Amino acid sequence: MSTLAELKTELASINEQIEMLTVKKAEVETQVKALERKAAEEALSKIVCDLKALNLDPTEIAKALGLSVVGQPQKKMRAARGTAAPKAKGIPKYRNSVDPKLTWSGKGRKPEWVVTYLGNGGTLDQLLIKE
Repeated sequence: MSTLAELKTELASINEQIEMLTVKKAEVETQVKALERKAAEEALSKIVCDLKALNLDPTEIAKALGLSVVGQPQKKMRAARGTAAPKAKGIPKYRNSVDPKLTWSGKGRKPEWVVTYLGNGGTLDQLLIKE
């Protein structure tokens, strides 16, 4: 049976090995990424040289790949003024008890008549349209 001191020493050794392996893993990952990037750049430069040798137009290549060649970015066209659909008004939820023509949907700022009513001790439940 191992003693506490032996187990602690073994644990410290394992932690040290883990730390060294973590550092080594990061280094290897960096090297792998660098080699992949280098291989991709070499392949791309080879392809570009072959295409230049064949005098192919970049638009033809893009068309064959199903891509579009973008020249200058085009400006977005705006719709003419007044062509947008008008916004629908909200359904009234509250009605003024003094002037029934005044209503409020409950969205946005409270109208002055609602603020006055609430200031005089009324509640929104009293103004609620019951239908």
